[in-house]
This record gives sequence, C-alpha cells and structure tokens, in this order.
Amino acid sequence: MNESNNVSAASTARPADFARVSLAEYGDGLRRQAFGARATVTRLLDAIDRENRTLDAFTYVDADGALEAARAVDALVAARTDLGPLMGVPIALKDLYAARGMPLTAGSRVDVRECTPDEGTIVRTLKRGGAIVLGKTRTTEFAFGTFNPSHPTPRNPRDANVHRMPGGSSSGSAVAQGAGLCAIAFGSDTGGSVRQPAALCGVAGFKPTAGRLPLDGVFPLSPTFDSPGWFADRVDDAARVWQVLSGEAPARPRPIDTLVLGRPVAHFFDDLDDDVARAIDDCERALRAAGARIVPVTLPPVTDLDAAFGGYLAAELVTHLGRARVEANLERMDPVAAGRITLGLTLTAEAFLDLRRRFTLLAQQAQAAIAGVDAILTPTCPRVPPPIEPYRSPDKAAAWSRDALRFTRPGNLFRYCGISLPVGGGALPVGLQLLGRAGGDTELLAIAGVVDAIVGRPNATA
Repeated sequence: MNESNNVSAASTARPADFARVSLAEYGDGLRRQAFGARATVTRLLDAIDRENRTLDAFTYVDADGALEAARAVDALVAARTDLGPLMGVPIALKDLYAARGMPLTAGSRVDVRECTPDEGTIVRTLKRGGAIVLGKTRTTEFAFGTFNPSHPTPRNPRDANVHRMPGGSSSGSAVAQGAGLCAIAFGSDTGGSVRQPAALCGVAGFKPTAGRLPLDGVFPLSPTFDSPGWFADRVDDAARVWQVLSGEAPARPRPIDTLVLGRPVAHFFDDLDDDVARAIDDCERALRAAGARIVPVTLPPVTDLDAAFGGYLAAELVTHLGRARVEANLERMDPVAAGRITLGLTLTAEAFLDLRRRFTLLAQQAQAAIAGVDAILTPTCPRVPPPIEPYRSPDKAAAWSRDALRFTRPGNLFRYCGISLPVGGGALPVGLQLLGRAGGDTELLAIAGVVDAIVGRPNATA
C-alpha cells in the first residue's frame, strides 16, 4: 500500500464504540482499517471533555499523548505491523499507576512525590502492546476505603438525576468504564476495590490472584494483599487483557452442565437489599435451569481476622509512606483515611507478624474448602448504589465501606481470584461475584464467560 493510500485509509476509518464492539471485533476492524485508532481516541477525548465535568472520573487527561500514540498505531497498522491483542485499545489508569509524563497523587492532598514509583511492568507491557493511555482516574485517598467525604466523588453513571455511590477505591475507573469513556479501565483491589465498584456501576471487574502480576509501578496500599485489576464491558474483554499481561492462553470454555458452583452457607447472603436478593436468586435459578450444579460450601470464618485486616493494611501503608510523613499530615488527610491509617501507627511488629501467620493459615484453609467446586458464587455487594448524601459524616462513610465490602474482602483474605458480573433487570445495577482458587485466573475467566452468557446484564446507562 503506498503512502497516499495509507493517508486515505486513515482518514476514512471510523471510530469504535466499545459499548457495541468487543475488543476482538475492534482489533479485527482496526487491522482492516474499518476502525481507526486516532478516530476512536478523538471520539473518546471529546466524550471525556463533555462528560467529565459532571462525572469527575478523570483527574488528568493526556490528550496530546493519546493522540500521538493513536497516530503511531494507525501508521503501524498501515505498515502491516501488529503489536498484539491490545493494539490501539484506549485505556484509563487509576491514579495509583505510574505513567511517564503524568502526575501520581494516590488521591491524596499529601505530597507523596518522594515515595511514588516509576512506570512499572504493567503499564510498560500495555504500551508495548499498543494500548493508548487516555489519562488518570480518581481514587479514594491511598485506596484506603470506598468513600472520602472531604474529597470529590465521581458520579455513578447509572443515575443521571441522583448522585449515587460509585464504589471504591477505584471509583473513577469504574465510572469511566460505565460511562463509555474508555475501552478498559485499570484499578486495584485490596479488599474489593475493583469488584465492588464494578457491581455498583454495572460493569465487569476482574481481580487476579495476588502476586500473579507484578506490582512495580503501582503505589502500594498493602504488598501482601494488593492486586491490580481492571474493568470491562464484557468478560471476553477482561480475559483478553489477562492473556496479554499474564502470557497465558485462554482456557477452553466448559459446558454449563459440567460446572459445579459453590454457594457459601454463611455470611455471603446476609442482609441483602431486596433488589440484590432478587437478582441473585434469578441468577441461581437460570444457572440451575441451564444445567449447572449449585452446592453448599463451608468457608473458613473471617469474623476475628476481618477486624484485624484494616490494621494490617494500615501498618503496611505506614511503612511505605513513612511514620514521620503520616504523623505530620494526618490533618490534611480525609478523616476516613486518617482514621484508618492511624491503626498502623500502633500495631506492634509482633502483632503484625502474628497476623501474617494467621492470614497464611486462613488462605490454606480457604483453598482446601473449595477443592470440590469450580468456583464460588455470591453477591458482590449487599447493596445497590445509594445516594451519597446520607454518608457525608466520617462515621457513616466508614460504616458504608465496612458494609459494602463485606462480600469482597474475604476473597482477598482467602487469596482467591475474583470477578464481578453485572446482572439483574432493575433500574440500579447488581453484581454477581465469582471467586476461584489461587492461581486459577484463566479458568475463572472461562467460567465467568459461560455464566455471563446465561445471566449477564447488558452494559447500558440509565
């Protein structure tokens, strides 16, 4: 193809709408030059400029850098150079991921420049594969909680009239994905910070097994429990990202009538909103009707360690920030974040090591508990997204976080991988959580694709 034909093809290529087009379909169209990376990025930047004033999902937009990267992708496509499955895919990064030339604040008013990482393996791998970084999305402070009363909170795109909880800490990424402002949005998940906002914003959210992907280049909350994660409009898109970052081939889909799904006998179905209970019941009926077996499972109790979890995370965060920086800046922090991080100032080394030992034992017990099932099935969050106004006080904001993460946090404690799928037919979104054994990420994504085909709710704004 000569140069004039290259220019003509690039100028006539149309933008992709990822609510209607999967990453696989986009990639095929990009290579045929039916879609253009620059046309797609231009459309998304226009949408961000128009909608972010209301949604407040992005804290930084690198329009020039994104357009330059998109032009480079179009030129490579014209030259028949293929960078892989994420070539030309526009992505957003939670403001914990370092990206060259972009600010990193970890959602805090505290100056953290001395302890922010350089661009790391995940972002470098995405860029080498041709993914295009649009910008940074809002996080709660240090990713420590789901709602900061004293910080801006992105608007949940599922309700145009009422400012509802978008979840957190990866709130901006979930909102950007739910509003169609990117193809994939990256977050992090230490106690549910991808799965829970995915449920509240009506998108898919995947958390790999902790330790399966490198976390250099990501501002840490807890090196023990942190996982990267990402939001997508469909399970196949989330799996495509996993294949690129992990290097693993996709698993063969299992027929639904060969799947055995475990339903926990305690904790995970307590005190649900009516809409959540109804949606999950409908999912179970549909899966059984399709041939899946749903059996009771008994998971290790987490009551005593659940309370200690926050103190352990706080101690690891204090270690990264430095005690002096924390003590000097407590009044600058959001009161919810400050209240949680102070727990890390008093946890002794002996108590910390004892908790680490107990967490290791708990994870071993949790792996054994699911040996007879393919995945665990639970609600992701006990609530549909409520209005934020009743939760403006620090006490109520902290109580909301504890309640809304009840069903995701055990997955982190158990060292499971997990995904939330959008389900239900009500006005507000509901998430169905699937949890898989440590290291079984590829298999869980294949199971999630089968389950989603039966119970999934289309990604559609209110």
